[in-house]
Amino acid sequence: MRKVPVSSIQPGMKLARPIYDTMGLLLLNSGVELKKEYIRNLKKHNIFSVYIADKIIPDVDIEDVIMDETRRKATVLIRDIMLDIEKQPEKPVSKLLLAKSNIHDTLQDIIEQLLKNKNLIVNLSDIRIADNYTFAHSVNVAVMAITAGISLGLSRSQLKNIGLGSILHDLGKVKIPSSILNKEGKLSPDEFLEIKKHPGFGYEMVKTQELIPGPSALIIYQHHERMNGEGYPEGLKSEQIGLLSRISAVADVYDALVADRPYHSAYPPYKAIEILESSGELFDLKVLHNFIQHIAAYPIGTFLGLSNGEIGIVVNNTVGHPTRPRVRILCSKDGFEPLIPYELDLMEKRNIVIDMVFNDDEIPEEILNRPTT
Repeated sequence: MRKVPVSSIQPGMKLARPIYDTMGLLLLNSGVELKKEYIRNLKKHNIFSVYIADKIIPDVDIEDVIMDETRRKATVLIRDIMLDIEKQPEKPVSKLLLAKSNIHDTLQDIIEQLLKNKNLIVNLSDIRIADNYTFAHSVNVAVMAITAGISLGLSRSQLKNIGLGSILHDLGKVKIPSSILNKEGKLSPDEFLEIKKHPGFGYEMVKTQELIPGPSALIIYQHHERMNGEGYPEGLKSEQIGLLSRISAVADVYDALVADRPYHSAYPPYKAIEILESSGELFDLKVLHNFIQHIAAYPIGTFLGLSNGEIGIVVNNTVGHPTRPRVRILCSKDGFEPLIPYELDLMEKRNIVIDMVFNDDEIPEEILNRPTT
């Protein structure tokens, strides 16, 4: 299967992964043949891409680093928490969080699943709908922050703290007007000042609550601080920023870069990684290095041009080697001449490098529809 923009979907294609709405209810199940009506509804829900089954890599699955059910449960959970706080601002946050106290059980499930995952590399990006962005983003940041924490050798208690702080890092956004949060286009200086208040709002909600350990609360307050002092709300530098906050900050920026929004398209992972690396003075370099080791720069299903003159599709990635995937060769760069399919592992062929990345609509139909197994 591979990820395809909704704009490129053709009737008759089959979904390879299910799609859920904001409530966690199933919209379309895997195996469903996409009809014109379904495609219109996907666009109506502001779903920008889906995973489809195809003939090129029918034998290759793209697995999430945690179970689908766990991710879905966590997304609905954080949604309920934030909406409850928004609807009942007069109630202490501790009571609202206590009502959702299974957040600790859900985070424990996430941690256990990540610790048991032998190839802990993010190949799959979740399918989000527009009004689900903040909740899905919160879960993604938690999952990726915990993953980086595992790579850095954090203890289980630290993993719990970084998971809790990361999944609640945007809690303060419940006090920011939706007209600002969802604005299309550049924010005015006054609007940006309003956005910059959300870490403080979130921290004020939880700092006195026993349900939130101090390091977790600091993540909520510090996730927009930057190593060179250019962050907010306090302009802290370097070691003044807690380690867990530095980890969550990287995960927060990366996930924002690779997410489709109504007002801008997602960056592909390799480009998002380039942006992070070129902004190294903003982030803890050790944290950034460990984080990138677990992100597939070219996820499964990506079409690549190679320096040997061939074009292929990524079929596997390995932790620690995010830019050296295994590729199933499909055709030549010269006129897209079909080749006998074979697999080439760039970890073994160090003399061959990736020099192009193709979009789906740049690959001829005869190549896309040609079986390779």
